[in-house]
Amino acid sequence: MQMEVKQTLHELRQKAYLTDRIAVFEGKPQQYGTQFDWDDDGLLSPSPFDDLEKVNERRWYIGLNSLEEQTAVIRNQASIDNQTPPADLKARRREIDFWKEKVGWIKESS
Repeated sequence: MQMEVKQTLHELRQKAYLTDRIAVFEGKPQQYGTQFDWDDDGLLSPSPFDDLEKVNERRWYIGLNSLEEQTAVIRNQASIDNQTPPADLKARRREIDFWKEKVGWIKESS
């Protein structure tokens, strides 16, 4: 029984990460806040998500810490790993958008 619970939680977490990854690729808000990127202030922050309270409820349900706690963990690890934001954040975002268009995640911008 305990093994089944662990496997179910693992599966739910995997689904959450995949759901969020697809949402970010499609330019939609995340449901679980699992995807992070550099923001305009040079900090790793969650990519856009819907309501913070709902996100944290969903995270709690699948055994993840709060988004606020995870943000602190991600930023701390980035600091330990000496990660820094891209030198030209706007160019990086253009490259990402180009890739998303090229592979079909989003339609060509007009």
